Amino acid sequence: MFNQLKYSKIFFGILLFLPLNGITATQAVEMSSVYKIPISLSGPINPAKILKVQASGGGRVEVLHVKENQHVSKDQLLLTLNNDTQKRQLKQAEIQIKLAESQLKQAESQIKLAETQIEVSSNNVKDQEANLKDIKRRLKDEETLFEQGSSTRSQMDVLQLQYSRGEIALKNAILGLENANLGLENANLGLENANLGLERSKHDAELREDALEDTLIKAKIGGIITAKSFEEGEVISGGAELFQIIDIKQVEIEVQMAEEDLPMISVGQAVLFTTPSYRDVEFTGKIERISWTADPETGRFPLYVIATNPGLKLRAGMSANVYLLKKK
Repeated sequence: MFNQLKYSKIFFGILLFLPLNGITATQAVEMSSVYKIPISLSGPINPAKILKVQASGGGRVEVLHVKENQHVSKDQLLLTLNNDTQKRQLKQAEIQIKLAESQLKQAESQIKLAETQIEVSSNNVKDQEANLKDIKRRLKDEETLFEQGSSTRSQMDVLQLQYSRGEIALKNAILGLENANLGLENANLGLENANLGLERSKHDAELREDALEDTLIKAKIGGIITAKSFEEGEVISGGAELFQIIDIKQVEIEVQMAEEDLPMISVGQAVLFTTPSYRDVEFTGKIERISWTADPETGRFPLYVIATNPGLKLRAGMSANVYLLKKK
């Protein structure tokens, strides 16, 4: 279908900045024993990555740290929103954590106190039981002596009164033990509530930290600031677009191919391309993906070429003429 031109042996020394799908960091590409298929494919050069930076929350722009066309690195601070309110709320949340920790310590102390009270009450019950048992024994002995005429009624009445008081003391000791156990249950509930309060306070502090972090807008990728939508002192709303950052170290070229030419291409196939800006330079790349659907307006299939950008010569919006390479 097409005349094939034998492509003379040429060595291209290319500095590649980012590895991508088999393209190594620095390599010499030997273009031998291949043919350049003279199909007319052209399309615009676009950055491989484009990021629109948006505001998570609203506020007044306090400090603008970058300007258009500036190179930025990943996580670099781009702007700061007024964050006096967020700082104050975070401080309050941190104080609340300290209060919750103090309440937790108090709850733990209450548990120890309740456990001690249970131990004391248990010992008291045992003492009262032993005392009542002793009085009962003495009362029985006194009754025997009374029947034998060796004791008086008043002596028996004294022991009977002691026994009655011993029963009351035992009941009170048992009631005190029950109250101590109830106190331990309440202390455990207090401890659980204190733990929940501390967790809530920590969660609230995390939210406040996130809110404060949202006032510090940072770059999520390294690249070039190509647009900004505000100035210092302006008030922005949540979701507002603030910057556009492009990563031009890799570029993507979209070209369209006729249906009858599709059998000649495959994903991963090497390509050469040139630009009017650098007519004597041939850049290398490869086919990254092929659309499964045709463009409804042209009836042709979009083809996407990915390539590195040595020396950052290529700029977004440049046009490229793409040539497919095919082995003999």
